[in-house]
Amino acid sequence: MSNKKSVFDKNTIVNLFNENKFNKISKYSQSIIDYYEMDIDICKLVIASEINLKNYFKAEQYLKKIIINNNSDEIYYLYGNILKMQNKFHEAIDAYKKAISLNNKFSEAYNNLANTQKKINENENATYNYIQAIKSDQSNFGAYFNLANLYRSEKKYEEAINNYQKVLEFNPQFVEALNNIGTIKLILGNFENGLKYFKKTIEIDKFHSESYYNYVSAKKITYKDEIFLKLKNLIENEKIPEVQNFKMYYALSKSYFDLDNDELGFKYLELANNFKLNEIEYSFKKQSRNFKKIKKYFSENIKIPSILNDFNSIPIFILGMPRSGTSLIEQIISNHSYVYGGGELDILPLTIENSKWKNNDNFSDTIKIVRNEYLTKINKLSKKNFITDKLPGNFKWIGFIINAIPESKILHLERNPMAICWSIYKSYFNNPDMAFTYKQEYIAEFYILYKDLMNFWKKKYPNKFINIVYEEFVEDYENNIKKIFQKLELNWENHLLEFYKNNKPVETSSFQQVRKKIYKNSSEEWKKYKEFLGPMMEVLSKNNIDF
Repeated sequence: MSNKKSVFDKNTIVNLFNENKFNKISKYSQSIIDYYEMDIDICKLVIASEINLKNYFKAEQYLKKIIINNNSDEIYYLYGNILKMQNKFHEAIDAYKKAISLNNKFSEAYNNLANTQKKINENENATYNYIQAIKSDQSNFGAYFNLANLYRSEKKYEEAINNYQKVLEFNPQFVEALNNIGTIKLILGNFENGLKYFKKTIEIDKFHSESYYNYVSAKKITYKDEIFLKLKNLIENEKIPEVQNFKMYYALSKSYFDLDNDELGFKYLELANNFKLNEIEYSFKKQSRNFKKIKKYFSENIKIPSILNDFNSIPIFILGMPRSGTSLIEQIISNHSYVYGGGELDILPLTIENSKWKNNDNFSDTIKIVRNEYLTKINKLSKKNFITDKLPGNFKWIGFIINAIPESKILHLERNPMAICWSIYKSYFNNPDMAFTYKQEYIAEFYILYKDLMNFWKKKYPNKFINIVYEEFVEDYENNIKKIFQKLELNWENHLLEFYKNNKPVETSSFQQVRKKIYKNSSEEWKKYKEFLGPMMEVLSKNNIDF
C-alpha cells in the first residue's frame, strides 16, 4: 500500500458495494485505488462500481495502473471485458489471449475471446475458442449456447441444435434454447416439431413473446387454438411491458387475420407498429440518403478493372423488394443439382461496407476488394457450381455486382406494388434499418425509391439481369420455370417442377408457402384490406405508380 491515506477502510468499501452505493465509491475511487493498488479484491470492487455506472474509460485507466504490479489471468480477463464494452475489440482480444497464456484452462476467457472475435466476423477463430471454453469446463453452458448461436448464424443447423440440446441438459427450462430449436425446426420444414418447442417455451414462460410470434407464424389459427386463447387473455387482462407487448401484438394481429377479423387484425397491427414510431423517420431518411449516394457514385465515369482471379462457385443473385417472390424463385433454382441454396446472405452488403466505397475515389480498387472478399466467403459455403444469394435488398448493389462479379447471374423480381407494400406492412422485420416498414406512407415512399433506382440500373446496364414479373411467372409457372433455367444456362432436370419438395432450409417468413404448390392469386389478397390501406395507396397514386 502507498503512504497516502484512504477515505474508507476496507469494510466500509465492501459494505458500500453490497448496498449498491456505487456513486459514493466512484466519488473517491481514485484515492481508493491509489491506497489499495496492491489489494486486488478492493480494486475489483472499485472497478465493478465504475462498470455499474458505465464509467468504462475510468475503469480502464484503473486497470492499466493495476496491471503493472498484478500480472494475473483474472486482471487481464477483466481488462478484456472493459475493452470489449467500449468496442475496442482488437485490444480486448489481446487482453483475453494474455489471460489465457497465464491460465490455459480459463474457460470464461476463451468464451469472451470467442464472443469478441465473432463481433469482428472472425467466425473460424470464434468457433475454435468456444470449443476450447467447453473443453476447459464441460459445464460452461454459456459457451454451448454461444457456439449454438454461431452455428445457427452460419446455417449449420444440426450442429446448432446439438449444442442447444447440451444447454438444455444443464437447464431444461432455458427458454431461449427451446425457442431457437423450434425456430430451426421451422427453417428445416419440420413445422409440427417446431410448434411443440414453442408450446413448451410458453408453458415455462407465459410472457415469452418470441415464441407466441413464431407459433402463430407457423400455422393457421383457429378460435379454439390454446396458444391463441392464452395470448388473447394475456393482452386483454394482464399488464405486460411494452417491449414484450409489441411482438405479441404482431402475433395477435396475424391470428385475427387468420380468423377473418380484419378490424382486430389491423388494430393490433397498428399497435405493434406504433411501438417503433420513434425509429421510423430516422430509418427512412437513412435509406433515402443511401439511395442518393449509390446513384451519384455510379452516375460518374467509372473505370472497370480487369478481373484476374477465378473462383469455383458463381453466385446467382435473387433480388427485389422484400416480399416480392424471391424465396419462391430461390426454392425453384436451388432444386437444381448444380446449385447450392445460400438463402439470405448478408455477405455482400457487409463486404461493400468494408470496402469504404463512399470514401474511396479509386473505383477499380473498390471493385477488386468487393470481388475478392465476397467470392472468397461464399466459396466456403459449397463446392457446387452455383450458389444462390437471396437477399432482396441487394437490388441496391447491382452496380457493384455487375462490375465486381460480371460472371454472376442476377434475377430481379417485380410484383404488384400494393401486394408488396401490404405484405411488408403486416410483417415484422428485426432490423433497425427496416423500421420504416412500421408506417404505411414510408413503405410506399421506399417502394418509389426502389423503383427509381431499378430504372437507373436498367438504363445504365441494359440486358445485364433477368427480370421476372411475379404475376406473369405464376400464371404459367411450368413453362416459366423452364425458361429461367434456359436463361441461367443450366440443363433441365426432371424433378425441377417439384420445387416444393426441395428440403433446403428456408429462413424467411415465406417458409411455409415455398414448400407448397404455387398459389396464383396471392397478389390480389391486398384488395380485401383496401379500406385500411388508404395511406400507402395515396402515396403510390400521387407518384403515378399503378397497382
